[in-house]
Amino acid sequence: MLGGGITGFVMRLVASQAEAQGRALDAMLRKQEAVDASAEAAANRGGVWVRRLIAICILFAVIVAPFITALINVPLALERESGGGILSLILGSQNGYINVEGFVLLPEVRQGMLALLSFYFGSSMVKR
Repeated sequence: MLGGGITGFVMRLVASQAEAQGRALDAMLRKQEAVDASAEAAANRGGVWVRRLIAICILFAVIVAPFITALINVPLALERESGGGILSLILGSQNGYINVEGFVLLPEVRQGMLALLSFYFGSSMVKR
């Protein structure tokens, strides 16, 4: 009788653990369905045009803008800074503006161009 009680307890424990695992699996499946629905809604939101506009602006800044500034020959004003540090703060800095001819290509624009190239050409290397 004692063996039957222990066996019944063990079987009930195993059944309750299997039921808990089944509920956890159902919850994970519902969560994954919600994530998939959210990703689908985000993909349909129209972010393609924003990415295309950013790509066009970067390409304009790297390829077209230097030629335009070379043709119109307008000087560009840049801020000149003396070396940093505590001495320049105490003695007063000699900041001012200098005129340069040409086009300043910022590091951010170069990094954007590299990211753009790696995204478009890197994704074309992946076979679907």
